[in-house]
Amino acid sequence: VPSKCNFGDHCEININSRRACSHCRLAKCFESGMNIEMIRSSWNNETKKKQKEKRTTDSTSSAVSVKPNETNQPQVVHLLTEIFYVCPLPTLNLLQADQSTLTVDQWNHLSNLVHCFDEYSGFSLVQDFINEQTILPPKFRFKYTSVTKFFTSMMGNIQLVFEKNRDLLSLSSSDRTALLRDTVEYTTSVGGAYILRQAHLFDYPAFSESAELIFRPAAVAATKRLIDQLDPDIIFMKIICAVIAFLVSNYTVYSSETVSHNLPDAIKIIRVQDMYTELVWRYLLYKHNAQDAVLCFTNLLRCLLLVHDSIVKSHEARQFNELMDNVVESTEHKLNLQK
Repeated sequence: VPSKCNFGDHCEININSRRACSHCRLAKCFESGMNIEMIRSSWNNETKKKQKEKRTTDSTSSAVSVKPNETNQPQVVHLLTEIFYVCPLPTLNLLQADQSTLTVDQWNHLSNLVHCFDEYSGFSLVQDFINEQTILPPKFRFKYTSVTKFFTSMMGNIQLVFEKNRDLLSLSSSDRTALLRDTVEYTTSVGGAYILRQAHLFDYPAFSESAELIFRPAAVAATKRLIDQLDPDIIFMKIICAVIAFLVSNYTVYSSETVSHNLPDAIKIIRVQDMYTELVWRYLLYKHNAQDAVLCFTNLLRCLLLVHDSIVKSHEARQFNELMDNVVESTEHKLNLQK
């Protein structure tokens, strides 16, 4: 349909009004020297598709002759059936792109672990703490008292993640007590290091100074090395925080209060450990190739050694021992494990 001007071919075409009248705009283009023979026709995928469909229609119409004024529905239906049988339409299967070896139950388990960490780790508490400190005058920011309260609250929230873990809740009270006392330092250290990395709290010199008063400078230095060593995959780190809750790898601090915590049902805990190890390994194979997965696992072991080093050095500080005792007592009270 030829274009027509609604204003008597007297439209003023400029950069602002060029879309008002296509007829006058085209006329001005010709006045400016546009040559219709030099216009290159578009050749896109849609044109190719239409031409391909036309060739297919021509070939099928030559094979079966149907008069224009005659309807032959059975032959047309039979012809279309043969076409779709020879060239079936591809079906959309979203699971074809999933090349992982994780089962549906394992995917659900991973999702639950990540969701549990996101809901109970208390990252909003860290953001509130930073906002409260940054509005203070510089010389009053990140003082020893406020940083001590922050670590107590943060570690308590991190431990809450493991209180809500279904695998932990499935154990007996005695097993939960033994696991809690053996792993609380590791879970709070790894979970705390992850949150500190995400919040960049050690970028504040005053915060580092107060942390050194609580945990000793050597322990803070080891924690900073741990933060630098943590895997950048946040999903992987959230899963690892859950794995460490069942990692029975304790050291002995010799004192008058040294108590050995035995696991009455060690077989059940070993089964959970095997399940979590397989979960982590299959996730790594899903994210990386086999070689990179081995490197990630090796880096995880290196991180655990740094955690161990940091904990041993932190035990030299009385404040750290008091902090861990408060976290354990609070967790036992919430789980109703006190005897």
